[in-house]
Amino acid sequence: MFALLRPPLPARTERANQNPILYENGRSSLEFRDAGAEYTLRNVHPPMAKGEAPSIMVPPHHYHINQSEHFRIVSGSVNIFKGLDPRPWKVLSHKDGYEKTAMIAKKFYHRIENASPTESLVLDVHLAPEDYENEQRFFRNFFGYLDDCKTAQVAPSLFQLLVFLHSADTPLALPISESWLGIIASRIFLIGMAFWGRWILGYQTTYAEYYQEKKGR
Repeated sequence: MFALLRPPLPARTERANQNPILYENGRSSLEFRDAGAEYTLRNVHPPMAKGEAPSIMVPPHHYHINQSEHFRIVSGSVNIFKGLDPRPWKVLSHKDGYEKTAMIAKKFYHRIENASPTESLVLDVHLAPEDYENEQRFFRNFFGYLDDCKTAQVAPSLFQLLVFLHSADTPLALPISESWLGIIASRIFLIGMAFWGRWILGYQTTYAEYYQEKKGR
């Protein structure tokens, strides 16, 4: 391990026992429901205002190796992007005339963002088949780290992010192709970068400040 090669880590905020978890000075949040719930995660995104840096809740293009992702709008509106098309695949909204739910199958590139520059987005999410504790560990660590980086005004480490993403079987979607070529290349990139980040630079898959490991499971 060559931890001296990596930039300093931001101070970690103790959030392991919080639910919901507030981020970005309360503008965004995650709430975990009970295992087996129809939707196990509720997240709140702040407005997508032009000229402002995107919220930490806005994910990059990615795909899930083993799980489909299900969305249900609670309030506000969300753009769902599928593949590499810059136009939304679907817009969900609580308003009349819009769809309320959507599903992205495994191994399909996708991302989401708040469709409104003025209204917060409240969105329920479920990954199937459910992997409850691993999902809690990933989301708590991923967004906890991003929020602490934002607070400290330091850039997140791509290696650390990919160590988290590898633990959740979620490659970043390389923008070379959304076909099998892109799927395979994205997975190889994830494995290589996560290996370097974990075993050479010493980044961890989980931190005690963000997630409390369950015993006896």
